[in-house]
Amino acid sequence: MINRKEELYKGYKRINFILDGYTGSVIVPTEAESKKRWIWRAEFLGDFDKADMELVRLGWHLVYYKISDMYGSPKAIKLMSNFHQYIINEFNLNGKTVLFGFSRGGLYAVNYAVAYPNRVASLYLDAPVIDLHSWPRVGHKLRKEYLKCYGFDENDAKNYSLTQLARAKKLAEEKIPILVVIGDKDHTVPYEENAKLFIKEYKKTHNNMMVIIKKECGHHPHSLEDVAPIIKFVTGV
Repeated sequence: MINRKEELYKGYKRINFILDGYTGSVIVPTEAESKKRWIWRAEFLGDFDKADMELVRLGWHLVYYKISDMYGSPKAIKLMSNFHQYIINEFNLNGKTVLFGFSRGGLYAVNYAVAYPNRVASLYLDAPVIDLHSWPRVGHKLRKEYLKCYGFDENDAKNYSLTQLARAKKLAEEKIPILVVIGDKDHTVPYEENAKLFIKEYKKTHNNMMVIIKKECGHHPHSLEDVAPIIKFVTGV
């Protein structure tokens, strides 16, 4: 039995535990909705989380697994798979999750959905990193960390960027609904190099994608001031 610790999180019970050496968290709604559905914040729990907390209010569980700085690498995806199985078994949650991929969290969300499409109900990608040749680009302080994590040299990284983009086609083939929220002035994770190409590739073969472009907006702030479109997309209502 994994040791669990409870604390209060924004008015709700938060259960923390260690799985495979990393901290997992489950934020429990006051009353769970009938299907025991849940959202999985891939990265940056608590940041720009108006939609997250509205869903908790509506009875969804919110989960997080702190495997930061792994950039959606194969090791990260394996850890996520083990975590997913633990969550649905131990907390009696729905077999499918909705992944929230903010910024570099987009790598986790996309790569996990490609590896395990039958476990993912939909994706919400917010200013997502898609192309690792775009971010962290050559010269960025995190570049060496990313290359080490994947076991890449720069030539590997250049070739991998094409593989990453092609994953949009796989998600389209699996007919996984996707919401993309981006700022058209994002210079940190450039829209033209990431989400725009991803959207185009996905829509070649499937059209179940909702795209919201925020005019004159950079990488921050994430999400929307009025989260109603996000809630409607996630819940299907």
